[in-house]
Amino acid sequence: MSDFIFSNQQMEKGKLTKEIHAIYHEDFPEVEEFLGEWGTLAVSRNLYQGFQVFENPEYLCAVIGGPVLFFRDNSFLVQESDTAGTEAVFKRWQEGQMRWDEDLSGPFVVMIINKKNAEILCVTDIMSFIPVYIHQDLKSLMLATHSDALARVSNQQLDMDLVSKVDFILHGVVTYPYTVYQNITQIPPASEHSSKPALLDMNSEPYWLPMEPKKYKTIDKTAKDLRSALVKYVANVTEEMPRIAQFISGGEDSRVLSGLLPSKLERDAFIFLDGMNREGVRAKKAADAYGARFNLFTRAKTHYLEVLPSAADMVGDGAEYVHAHTLKLHKLSKLAEYPAVFGGFYADSVLKGDCIVKPEITGRFPFMPQMKRRNHSRGQPINHSVFTKSVLKEVADRRSRHLEFVERFRGETAEEWFELWPSSMNYAIPNLHVNRRLFRSYEPFMANEIVKISAAAPQKWMLNRRLFQRAAKPFLKQTKWLFHSDGHLPYFPWYLNSFIQFGVWGYQQASTRLGLVKGYQGPWGEWKSILESGEFRDSINEYSDGMDAMKMVFAEKDLNRAFKSKDFTTTQRINLLQTLYSNQKSIEFIEERLIYDEVQLN
Repeated sequence: MSDFIFSNQQMEKGKLTKEIHAIYHEDFPEVEEFLGEWGTLAVSRNLYQGFQVFENPEYLCAVIGGPVLFFRDNSFLVQESDTAGTEAVFKRWQEGQMRWDEDLSGPFVVMIINKKNAEILCVTDIMSFIPVYIHQDLKSLMLATHSDALARVSNQQLDMDLVSKVDFILHGVVTYPYTVYQNITQIPPASEHSSKPALLDMNSEPYWLPMEPKKYKTIDKTAKDLRSALVKYVANVTEEMPRIAQFISGGEDSRVLSGLLPSKLERDAFIFLDGMNREGVRAKKAADAYGARFNLFTRAKTHYLEVLPSAADMVGDGAEYVHAHTLKLHKLSKLAEYPAVFGGFYADSVLKGDCIVKPEITGRFPFMPQMKRRNHSRGQPINHSVFTKSVLKEVADRRSRHLEFVERFRGETAEEWFELWPSSMNYAIPNLHVNRRLFRSYEPFMANEIVKISAAAPQKWMLNRRLFQRAAKPFLKQTKWLFHSDGHLPYFPWYLNSFIQFGVWGYQQASTRLGLVKGYQGPWGEWKSILESGEFRDSINEYSDGMDAMKMVFAEKDLNRAFKSKDFTTTQRINLLQTLYSNQKSIEFIEERLIYDEVQLN
């Protein structure tokens, strides 16, 4: 299942199906609805083989996502049984043997309902890679894997949390546990959440925390464990698969992935670009080196503007839609036809210190050695000319409280884990939210053991790719002399690459500025030109009514001047446009409902 909505009330048949369908603009999934005295559950059909809803006379069990089972084989992923995986999870839980942090690896949510006594159990994965949201009042308890769908079901769309809206525009995330709706929050990660029929409150018991013990003494032992965990995860998925797909790029994560994937498999490597460029050339060389078929699919220059409505609705309000890189292109490449599509996502976050705040010069000059920035706090006061001081203060207060929460178990690495715990605090996570709804996505760097190693290893090993490079070295040997898109050679350690990258990166920069290399050379959209385009200005005008819903938090009331503010980064402008679209859609939804209610009364 990709999504579920649960209510302890009996809902009108078809209502929950309609709201799950609203997540999509096309290719609406099949949805099963279950009703009883215990309430209503709607679940969309799972793309992952073997994980459909399992039901017996006493229980309902639904598994969202495609977790890799570590307590048995995963042969059901390529067999005909619709419920073998779900049944295996349910049976292990019923026997009291389930260890959620060891037995199920990767993104998942498990929902178990006792139909006889109306007790429910909702289990979130160790990072809440798949978030679950809750709404409760004096009469009802509702849970869902999509915040907008839950808002529509619970009539919360007008009760916007404008602080969260501003938070999202500025930071690309909504600070946990808040959402963009006042009466909807996110439930904790790595926890068993239970509720009895007489109680509307959820009781949450954590089964794992990313504590900060110094478990590992040597970097070589850690790298060995990391390498072993990656191999085991991939082997458990692919054991009986005849072919798979993977994403390829000019970077190093997809090369490691290519080295991990069994060479006996038929492998198709995919990349999506505006057109063949430096990124594509290096990706093709990598695919050739690892024996995978290279597949390039090109998109329009304005692709990311064109998919804004469908991508924003799929990831939900308060999550950056721009990470929906595969949307639309997934149909051209037929990714849904593969039993598994592998990506190298999240390696930067958990293994290369992407969430460690570094001096600004490191971002400008990638060949500079990385170091942790001192005297910086995620909860520091925020200054911005476009928004009122009062709303900025509340945003800063929420971020400060979240930092204090993370400091309870992360100590010296709290600033890094501020963006990791839960994963909804990571601005790039919508990449997963889109992919898992479109095809059978597998991300080895999200495996439980990888996350645990990241949590237990010293932070200094993450900087300068030290741990990653040692663990990945055997998988990079086939592309030893193939440069990364940013000019370094991934096979070699950082202290050699500082010199190598300085020369290559400098040459690439000079070639571009002198006009020796023409055209955009990056993997994603060329946002500089997109923001300067007439299409972007047209989009601002098209969604401008969305400003009305939150004018009170804007110090700058003129929308066009707000967009041109020097205080805004490129990403913040994109987030503002997405927010205007979401606001406008909410307003239109309420207007349609009012018209419908009026017709019904007459």
